[in-house]
Amino acid sequence: MGSYSKGANGTFSGKVGSVIGSSWRSIDYLKSLPKKSGKEATTEQVAQRTKFAMAPVYLRSIKDILNIGFSDKNLNKTTGYNAAVKIFLTQAIQGDYPDYRVDFSKIVMSKGSLSVFHALAATLTGNDLVLTWNSILNRYNAFTDDSLMVVVLNVTKMMYLIYENITRADLTYTINMAADFTGDVLHTWAFAIKREGDIVGNSQYLGSVTLP
Repeated sequence: MGSYSKGANGTFSGKVGSVIGSSWRSIDYLKSLPKKSGKEATTEQVAQRTKFAMAPVYLRSIKDILNIGFSDKNLNKTTGYNAAVKIFLTQAIQGDYPDYRVDFSKIVMSKGSLSVFHALAATLTGNDLVLTWNSILNRYNAFTDDSLMVVVLNVTKMMYLIYENITRADLTYTINMAADFTGDVLHTWAFAIKREGDIVGNSQYLGSVTLP
């Protein structure tokens, strides 16, 4: 895949013959269609394809969140979703083919230079998931009005829950889980977002709980 400058007729998006045009962050790209092969796939190839098939199962539905999580202006120009998939493939998938498993603690929702929410923890109290943290501030990368993005995966039902509008100054946040989640397993992550929205912090995995 290569980037290109606008020609006399400007840029194009989509498929034209054997070439696909696309754009990301004001950079235009061209790439050719893959050639079909009649050869039977090797075990290694099947294993790799299995890994690639697992990534969208866990990440595609939160693509917009991942694009925010990897939008830090100090990072390289790549989509947040692609950055998260790369980490998922190389770190979160454990075991040997065909017995792959997901290590949820290795899934990364964001990367950036903003200070994390210190001592951030999630505790289950009845049906309430209670988040708490310490307010440690400075004038460089930790401000009272930094927000917290909370991502909860109900792995039993394979659905994500997203919570926002939480600030560093709040010190606590309570999530009341639905009654029909009884017995379900939840995994939780969170990451900080600067007030201007242009810098984020590294995501924090807050562990898993089983609802009563």
